[in-house]
Amino acid sequence: MVSDDVEALVVGGMNLGEADRIVYLLSDGFGRTRAVARGARKSKKRFAGMLDPGCHIRLTRRGRQGSLASITDIELVRAPRHAREDLDRIALLAYGCEICASLAAEEEPAPRQYGLLQTWLLLLEGAQTPGVSVRVALEAKALTFAGFTPALVQCSRCGLPLEDPCVFDPESGGGLHQRCGSGQVLRAEVLRTIEALRRTPMRDLVDNPVDVPTKEVWLMSNFIRYQLGRGLKSRALLEDLAQMNPRR
Repeated sequence: MVSDDVEALVVGGMNLGEADRIVYLLSDGFGRTRAVARGARKSKKRFAGMLDPGCHIRLTRRGRQGSLASITDIELVRAPRHAREDLDRIALLAYGCEICASLAAEEEPAPRQYGLLQTWLLLLEGAQTPGVSVRVALEAKALTFAGFTPALVQCSRCGLPLEDPCVFDPESGGGLHQRCGSGQVLRAEVLRTIEALRRTPMRDLVDNPVDVPTKEVWLMSNFIRYQLGRGLKSRALLEDLAQMNPRR
């Protein structure tokens, strides 16, 4: 039997059989990983809300090599509070969890994605809900930490500084001159703005948001979708909320 201790963030889960639940986790040392909480759906006291997305937990998992390990011990370090009370924050929490976990390596160290998600979850507990520019910064940083840094300053084809007219093409790696290829037409200034967001601590952007043009608010999210080869399930709610209140 293999046993290991893990400190992790809960990023999701799914039911297994009639009583168990598979818990999806993101950790510093194991990256994207998972474990089974036996009896979690029958015994509410043992896990007591510790398996909800956004929870920071310590656990021991045990199992045979090559099989799905079971949680034998669990301790709650921190749980979301404000992010459970507000629909905007609930949506942003799910979105951050999905992005950081999806871009992390499976069963390999992922300290930067883990740290990024920790910061995101702490921001969601703050007095002010993170705005669009903070979300775009999260997306750009997660891409960078996964090794998919988008070309935002120099053309991904010719390597020269980007200048108008330019386009953004995920297949080409990001921004490029219109003469060098095709894609979504946009201004070079927008890409420079996103590059600045990529380099700015997210905490600084909560109180000092940066304007991102409406047409480009999902540019980095679309780039993530391209890299993953699938859509982000949690994005739909954010888009619905944005349509209800365009100022979000």
